[in-house]
Amino acid sequence: MIRFKKRQSISDNDNDYQSEGYWASYSDLMAALLMIFALTTVAAIVDIGSRVDESTQVLEEWDKVVKTISSYKGFESIEGVTIDADTGALVISNDSLRFGFGSVEVSEAGKSVLQSVVPMYMALVYKNPELLKRIEAIEVSGHTDRMDLRGGNPYLSRERAGQVLKFLMGDPAMGPYLDTWKTKAVAAGYSAIRFPEQCEEDRCAMARRVEITILLNEREMLQNFLQTLRHIIR
Repeated sequence: MIRFKKRQSISDNDNDYQSEGYWASYSDLMAALLMIFALTTVAAIVDIGSRVDESTQVLEEWDKVVKTISSYKGFESIEGVTIDADTGALVISNDSLRFGFGSVEVSEAGKSVLQSVVPMYMALVYKNPELLKRIEAIEVSGHTDRMDLRGGNPYLSRERAGQVLKFLMGDPAMGPYLDTWKTKAVAAGYSAIRFPEQCEEDRCAMARRVEITILLNEREMLQNFLQTLRHIIR
């Protein structure tokens, strides 16, 4: 009897072959995706790096401007006149700008200080366009001591600041800078809120003063950093 042997199917081998081909294709796909991801990540890092460098460059340039202003030696001989080393702001708290009890009149000595200091500082500012465009406000602030028998201190502080501002706006030496002062200058009365630590008594001549502070706007640089951070978070 002749017996016929059933031919072995090759379907199992075919499945193995197809399976190997499938995994090979899948591996290639994953490798390609990983490559794309890597390239995208590198591109994002380069973009973020360039944004950080740009913001850092703005800060460095701004820091140079502030150092130029704060290193100015012309005010060293005038007591009570300083430039903030961090912001470049001008602060005047001179004895001559201290008022008599209940008085709002600017003394002749006080006027002399204002005439010599404020135009000089504004000349420095105008030499630095980066500083000029960053002025947010020029605050002339009036202050009082703690003696306030009739509730007049808020008025006195505002009026003292207003008198100083009025004088400066009429000073011929301020002519080149009047446009900036017209749009930026404000008078503010703080009464006894910022009472000097050196004053041991409520009635203190040191507290009856006017300060002038040029406030610089740092929001633009902060916005640049926030935008950079948003890109990093994304």
